[in-house]
Amino acid sequence: MRIAFALALFAALGSTSAPAQLALQIDARGTLAEVRVGDAIYLSDVAVTLVKPGWTGNLADQRAVDPATVRVHKAGRTTTYTMPLRGENLTAQLIERVTRDGDLVDVQYEVIPDQDVELETVLLQGSLATASHAGKTSYLVGGPTTSRGILPAELNDKNHILWSGDPEWLGFGLPGVGGLRVVPRDMGLQLQDDRKWNTPAFGLLATAGGGEHLARKPIRFALSLRAEAAGRLDDEVKQGALAGVSLVDDRPLALKNARIDRDRLEAFASITVDAEIEARYDNPFDPDQIAVDGEVATPAGKIVNVPGYFQTPFQLEAGRGGESLKVAGASGFRVRYTPTVAGPHQITIKVKDRSGEVRAKPLAFIVDASKTPGFVRVAAKSPRYFAFDDGASYFAIGENVCWGGGKAPMADYAAWFAGLGKAGGNWARLWLAFNEKGLEWMPAPTPKGGTGSYQGLGRYALDNAWRLDEVVHLAERNGVRLMFCIGTYGEFKDGGFFNEGSWVSNPYNAKNGGPCASPDDFWTNAEARKLYKQRLRYIIARWGCSPQVFAWEFWNEVQPTPAVEAWTAEMAAYLKQHDPNRHLVSTSYGSPAIWKDRNIDLSMTHMYGTAGATADFTAQIQRETHANLAFGKPYLLAEFGIDWQAGDEKWDPKGNGLNMHNGAWAALASGSAGTAMLWWWDGYVHPKNVYHVLTPVQAFAATIDWANTPFRPIERIEIVGDPSRTETFRDVTLAGSQSWGKTASNRYTALHDGTVKEGPVAVTLGSPKRGNANEVFSEVVWTLDMPQAGKVLVHLGEVCSGGRLRVALDGHEVLDRPLATGEPGKGPWKKSRLLEPWKVWVSDYDEAIPIDVPAGRHELTLANADGDWLQIRKLTLPSYRSSRHPEVDALGLAAVGRMILWVHNRQSTWRADFDGKSPEPQEKLTLHVPTTSQADWRVEWWDTFQGVVVQTDQVQPASGILRLTPPRFDRDLAARLTQKP
Repeated sequence: MRIAFALALFAALGSTSAPAQLALQIDARGTLAEVRVGDAIYLSDVAVTLVKPGWTGNLADQRAVDPATVRVHKAGRTTTYTMPLRGENLTAQLIERVTRDGDLVDVQYEVIPDQDVELETVLLQGSLATASHAGKTSYLVGGPTTSRGILPAELNDKNHILWSGDPEWLGFGLPGVGGLRVVPRDMGLQLQDDRKWNTPAFGLLATAGGGEHLARKPIRFALSLRAEAAGRLDDEVKQGALAGVSLVDDRPLALKNARIDRDRLEAFASITVDAEIEARYDNPFDPDQIAVDGEVATPAGKIVNVPGYFQTPFQLEAGRGGESLKVAGASGFRVRYTPTVAGPHQITIKVKDRSGEVRAKPLAFIVDASKTPGFVRVAAKSPRYFAFDDGASYFAIGENVCWGGGKAPMADYAAWFAGLGKAGGNWARLWLAFNEKGLEWMPAPTPKGGTGSYQGLGRYALDNAWRLDEVVHLAERNGVRLMFCIGTYGEFKDGGFFNEGSWVSNPYNAKNGGPCASPDDFWTNAEARKLYKQRLRYIIARWGCSPQVFAWEFWNEVQPTPAVEAWTAEMAAYLKQHDPNRHLVSTSYGSPAIWKDRNIDLSMTHMYGTAGATADFTAQIQRETHANLAFGKPYLLAEFGIDWQAGDEKWDPKGNGLNMHNGAWAALASGSAGTAMLWWWDGYVHPKNVYHVLTPVQAFAATIDWANTPFRPIERIEIVGDPSRTETFRDVTLAGSQSWGKTASNRYTALHDGTVKEGPVAVTLGSPKRGNANEVFSEVVWTLDMPQAGKVLVHLGEVCSGGRLRVALDGHEVLDRPLATGEPGKGPWKKSRLLEPWKVWVSDYDEAIPIDVPAGRHELTLANADGDWLQIRKLTLPSYRSSRHPEVDALGLAAVGRMILWVHNRQSTWRADFDGKSPEPQEKLTLHVPTTSQADWRVEWWDTFQGVVVQTDQVQPASGILRLTPPRFDRDLAARLTQKP
C-alpha cells in the first residue's frame, strides 16, 4: 500500500525559471517510494538498513517490516512512523518523522537497538533508475568540497563510485525539469553506479552510526529534500568556496607594494607583510614559477630567510546545514615572521619568477622584550624534556584531536580546545591528511574524497589552510600547543580495517597523474620528493611563525623501511634548514636510525590493547618509555587507548577516565616528556567530559622543574607488604602487549608478583607457511611455576585465513586444533570480518581454551602450524599470584636532590571498573627506594584525583635506602621528594 503525500513547495529561489513541485509517495512501512519533482522521479525506494560488519549482509531492513506492525501518527505537519526492526540476534525500533516546513520536507530517523550491537553502518539507501537518468541527469555536490558531473550513460567498471564524502548537500537536475536538493544531517553520502552489481540504477547511500552501539542508545540522522528552480544548484556549485579566486597571473614581474601590519611588537609575536605582486605563473604554490620571501636582518646582523605564501581570506558562516566558508577579500602573497630577540629589525620582501627578481625597500620594525615564553625546544640542561625559549619547563599534557567531527569542524575545535585548556591540557595532535585541514589531495569526484577545495598535486586547498589558521588561533586562546601530523599511512595502501586505504585518490599516484607507479615509489622518486618539499615550504611559510606549533610530524604510523628512513632524514634536514624558528621534528613510526638522526628531536610510539584484553598498561608504558629514553631525547606516547578497534567509551561507558588517568601518571613517572595521549577525543573524552583527568596531572607537573632536572628512571623499587598476612594465591591474567610483529624474545616467564619477565608479550603467531614467515613468531614459550595444579586458560582471539593451534607442555603435545575461518555465523567464531584487498576472512573466536598444568615448574609452548596468523590475547593462570607481593606498581624517577614516584594499586584498572569490581585498599606498605644521598628527604604524598598533597613526611635514608610509608590508598598515589639542604 502506498500513501500519496504531495507537497507543493513555492520559494523565491532567485532564478528566472518557475519553481517546481516536490511530491513524495510513502508506503505503509515509511519507505520513500518516490521522490518526484515535476514529472521527474529522482529517488525511489529510500529506506533504512542495518548492515553487518564487513558489509557481509544485512541485520535488518525497513523494507522487510510487516506493515501491520507499523504505527502511524499524524500531528500538524508531521507524520511519524514507528516500527520494529528484527534480524539475526537483533531487535531494534525505527522511528521516522516526516515534516513539511515551508519549502522543504524534513525526514528524521532514529534507530534504537534493544541490545548492544556492532554495525558496519546504518544505511539509508535510495536509487535513481538508469532508464530515466543515465547520460542525462546532472549530479552536483555543495559544501566544503564541490563537484559536478553527469550520471554516466555506460558503466565504468573501474570507477563505479561517482562521489563519496560529507557534503553540505547533494543535488540532481534534469534538463528542462526542476532540480532536487538533498541535505544530509549526521550522515555521509555516496553516489555509485549499481550497474556494477547488475542493478539498473544509480544508488544514493547515506551512512551513519558505524561501530559498536549500546542498547537503548539512539542513533539519529536526517535528511531534507527541497525542489529547486532550474540552474540554482549549478550556480552554487560554480561559486564554491573559491568563487572569484584567481590562481593565475600573466603580467610582467613587478612588486607594487609591501605593507607591514605594525612597526613595533613584542618578541614571539608575529609581523605580517602583504605584498602586491604582478608576475607570470599558473600555480602560485610552485616556487619554481614564483617565490616570495622575506629577508630579515636581526639586531645581531644575522640574515634570516622567511618563505612567503599565497593566501585567500575567508569568512565562516554557520547555518542549519553546518559551517561554510565564503571568500572575504582579495587573494595575494604574504610573509609572516616571529622575532625571538628584542631590538631593531628590518625585513625586505623579494619576489622571483622565471624572468628575474625584484626587491622592495626594507621595512623596519622594533621588537620589545616579552613575557611570552616562546617556542618549545628540547631542554638544554635536561635533554629528555622540553623547555620554552625563556627556559621555563614544558611538560606536554593532552590528547589527540585529529579531525573535526562533521559539518561544523570549527565549532568542534572551539569546544574541544576549551575543554582541554580549562582542565590544564596544553598539547594536542592534529592530522592534516585530506580532512578539513588538509592541503594536497585529488579534487572530487574521486573514490576517497577529502574535505575542502582540493586542487590536485602541487596545489593547495586554500579554504582548508584558512581553517587551520583558525584552529591555531583557537589553540592559542586556550593555551594548547599543536603537533602537526602532515600525513598518514592510509595514503599509501588500499583497504584496511577502517577502510582507511586511500592510494586510489592520492595525487602522487601515477593513475591520478602523479609521479609514482606504486606507493613505494613515493619514498625514492625525485619528483615526488621535490613536490613534498614544496608542501613543506608552504607549511613553514604559513604556520612556521607560530609558537603555538609544538612540532612537525611527517607521518602517522608509516612503517620505517630503509627507504622511509632515508626519506625521513632528507626531509628533516630540509625542515631544519628552511624553518626560521626550527620547530621540533618527529614522525611515527620510528626506528633506531630515525631516532638517532640529529634532525629528529623526539621519539614517539603508539599503544593500544586488542578487544579489551589489556586491563593495565602500566608495565608496558614503563617498558616502552625506558627503551626510548636510551636515545637521549624526549619521548611521547602519542597515541593510546584500550582497544584499537573501538573507542574507550565502549569499555568506560560512564566516563570514569581511569585508563586515561593511569596512562597519564604511568607515562609521567616512567620518564616520558608528557602524558599518554589518548586517541578517542570525539566519541569519548569530550562527550563524557573526561578532561578532568588531566587537571591533577597539571597541578603536580607544575611543581617540577623538568627543564633543569635531568631525571633518570629508578630501576627497582622494592614493595614490602604487611608481614603479618598469611600467604595466599589468586588467579592472574597476563595480557599480550604487542599486537603485531616480533618482540625482543619469544620466551616469557610468569612471575608470582603478577608481572612478566622478558616482555613485551607478542599477541600474534604466524604460520611458518605464510608469505613473510619472519614478520611474527610462529611460537612462544611460557615458563610457569604453578603453586598447585590447575587449568591455564589460553585466550584465543582472531584467526586469519585459517590456523592450527598447537600447545605443548614440557615438550609433549597436549592440543592440536585446526582453526577454520569464514563468514559470520558459519563457524564456532563469535564474529568475522572480510579483508577486502586479499578476500580472506578474519574470524574472532574470543574463546578461553583450558590446558591442564600440574604443580611445579613447566614450559608451556603455544604455536601456530598452518594458515596465516592467529592471536593469543592473554593467559589466565589459576591460583598463581602470591599475596606476599602486594598488587602494587611503584614507578619512579630520580635526579640530584629530587625524586618522583607513582604508586599504583594493580586492581585499579578500567577493566575492574567495567566488571563492577572495586580495588582492595592498600595499607601498611613500605617502599624501599635506593639513594646515594645521606641527607634527609621531604616527601609529599599527592592525591592523584584531586591534585593536592595529603601527607608530608620527613625521611632519613639508611644503608642507601629510603624507607617510605605511603598513606592508605584505594587506587594510586604520587609523591614528590626533595632532598633537604
